[in-house]
This record gives sequence, structure tokens and C-alpha cells, in this order.
Amino acid sequence: MSVLKFDEVNTMKQIDALYEWLDQNNRKKYKELFIARYTEMLLFLRKAKRLKKDDEDELDELAEMYIFGLLSEPNEVVHYTYDSEVLRKRDRMKEAVLSVPTNTQKQIEIDKNLRFWALASAFFADFASQGAEIEALRAYGAKRVERHELMDRKTCRDCKKADGEIYSINKIPPITHPRCRRWFTPV
Repeated sequence: MSVLKFDEVNTMKQIDALYEWLDQNNRKKYKELFIARYTEMLLFLRKAKRLKKDDEDELDELAEMYIFGLLSEPNEVVHYTYDSEVLRKRDRMKEAVLSVPTNTQKQIEIDKNLRFWALASAFFADFASQGAEIEALRAYGAKRVERHELMDRKTCRDCKKADGEIYSINKIPPITHPRCRRWFTPV
């Protein structure tokens, strides 16, 4: 007979703290990713070694605003809002941990929930990266862009069909699925 018992209250507090940390870490990383991708893209477009002073001054604010919008608004691709998904995934983990009887099953549920979190986090990293690319094209002054696809066996039929399409910079269609590998060049 074991003297150690499952401490529900402490476990729930730990899950709250975990998801708060995961959320804050994601927000920080999404902003860093946005800034890195934006900078990389703008330097590539301008064939320059560093950003102009005006770009550097506005980049942090642009990244902050973009990431705030990305995480607080409903996402057309995954059909949920990041902010509410943090709470949903946290509560799902609590429910799962409380509903299974053994520590082994609890560990399985924790692992499964963290995999779901990682997947959702990766989707939003893709959205942040692609958003930065489009914002850099705007800053470069592009009025129209051409869509390109990585053509291999992983490329979906719709993306293959869209390869080479030309769009107004203000009418670029949203990503239609997670892990989309499209990119744009100015026309």
C-alpha cells in the first residue's frame, strides 16, 4: 500500500502554472519569429545587409500588433482563437488527469495533451512567419505578389493549383491549411 496519494489541488495549480508559462513562452517566441522572418525577408528583397533605421524603429511595434491580432482573433484555418484554445487545452488536461485512475494513465493523458499543445503552437508559428513575410513585402512597397509552392508529394492539390497565381498585396488569400509551405515574391 502506497503512502503517497494523488494531490488534486496541487496538480491543478501546477497545470495552471504550466499553461500560463507555455502561453507566455509562445507569445514571446511568436514575436521573435515574426521579427526574424520580417527582417530576413526585407533584407532579401532589398539585397541589403541591414535594415533602415525607420524599419528598426517600427518593427517591434508592428510585431506586437500583429501577434496580438493573430492570437486574439478567430483563425480561419484552425477554426479557433488561440487565447481561448489555451484555456480549453488547460482545462482538457485537468479533466483528463482527474478522470483516469492510475498514475500511468495520468502520464499518458499529460503526454497526449502536450502533443496537442505542440501541434497548435506550431500552427500559429506558421501563421506568424507567413504574416511577417507579407508585412515585409508591404514595407518593401510591393503592390502585387506571385505565389510559389514547394512542389513535392506533400503539396496539396489546391496549393499546386495556386502556384504562380498573382495577387494584390491587400488581397492575398489566407492560408487554407496548417503547414502550408507557400511563399510570395513581388511582381
